[in-house]
Order: sequence, then C-alpha cells, then structure tokens
Amino acid sequence: MITAAAVVAFRLWPWPVPIPSQAQVLQPAAALVILLLGTIGVTLSSRVGLPSAPDIRHARRWGELLVTTVGAGLIFGAALFGLDAAAHLTEGAVNALAVRWVNVPLPASIPHYAAAAVLVECLYRLFPIPVLGWLIGRVLLKGRGMGGVFWVLAVLTSLLEPASQFALARPGALAAIAGLITLTFAANLFEAYELRRHGWPAPILFRLAFYAVWHCFGPYALSPASVLYPGPH
Repeated sequence: MITAAAVVAFRLWPWPVPIPSQAQVLQPAAALVILLLGTIGVTLSSRVGLPSAPDIRHARRWGELLVTTVGAGLIFGAALFGLDAAAHLTEGAVNALAVRWVNVPLPASIPHYAAAAVLVECLYRLFPIPVLGWLIGRVLLKGRGMGGVFWVLAVLTSLLEPASQFALARPGALAAIAGLITLTFAANLFEAYELRRHGWPAPILFRLAFYAVWHCFGPYALSPASVLYPGPH
C-alpha cells in the first residue's frame, strides 16, 4: 500500500529528484513487476521454513519485531552516517555526479524512500531467498539441508548492495569504501537473519528505519543548505 500510494502520487504530482535515475524507482510498470516478484516470494516463504507475519493480535511479537528491526535500522543508519561524515563519501558522490545533493528533499523524501525501501527488499531478499530456497532446497535437494541453503542465499544476496558501492571507490578513500561495504554487508545479513526470525515484515521495517536516517532526516544534519536547494550546479 505504501509503495502503490507513492507511485500514484509521484505520477500525478511528481516531486523534484536531484538525480534522474531516482525517478525510475517509482515508475508504475517497474514498481508493479517488483511488487509482484516480492508477493511471489512471500507466498513461497512458508515452504522454505520462513515464518509469516506475526498475527495482528500478538502485540508482544509485534513489539519485539518493531523494537529489534527499527532499532537496528536506526543504529546502522547512524553508523553509516558517522562513517560518511568522517570520510566525506557523499561529498565525493556529489562532485562525481555534478549535483548539489544526492537525496530527494523533505517532505517528498518520506514517501519516496518508503516506497524505495519496500521495492529494494523485494529485489534483495523477499523474492530471491524464498524462490531460490524453494527451487534448490525443496525441488532439487528434496528438503535436505534447508538451513544451509538459506544461509548461502542470505550471504549471496547480502553482497548485492555492497557490490554496487564499488563505484564510489576513489584514490585516498579506499579504507572508507571498505568500511562502507563491510557495514552495508553486515546490515543486509542482519536483515536476512531477521527475515528468518520474524518473517517478511522484518527487513522492510529495518530498511524503513535505515532510510529515515540515511536518506530522509540525516542529510540535514550535515548540509542543510544543499538539501533544501537540490539541483545541478
């Protein structure tokens, strides 16, 4: 629902985006396909031993889920922000892309990155882990070694996002990039662990909290003028 509402809103009243590619994530056709893939994965998740979403009547389980995933998302977001502030990684990206800022500004950033969080988790975890887990663990291995299959897939899918960050590498910042990649991998692997522990809402809630720090509110702490007035130099 969050994603669908954001896609419709962006279609009717498009908000400014600093980088043209940021508009692609909310294109109706692409979003529909990604959500369909995520739905297929969620449907198959019980067949590979993953829990479903907690019953809405189980307030204690939801409380534990929210505290763990949202809290961890905020912590990882703050850690990444600290690394960025020390190493000026975003500043390097800004210069490389010839823009003033790389984030959608508030208040549009809230629906924009909320939708992005759902779509990213569909692509990184909710589709590949259950579907490949079912194909490999159930179809090929006839149910043997399901735990091992899950963790192999968890590690491999946790490398997808860090792999995209190699593009930020530049002379003098290799140690910072290594830290960024390590931190991002750890965050993704934690999301896979929470998927196995609490079901499909867990990684989405984690990423919503993470994006709240990293994309929505945190940037104002470093460079409010750049966020308020995004656009090309």
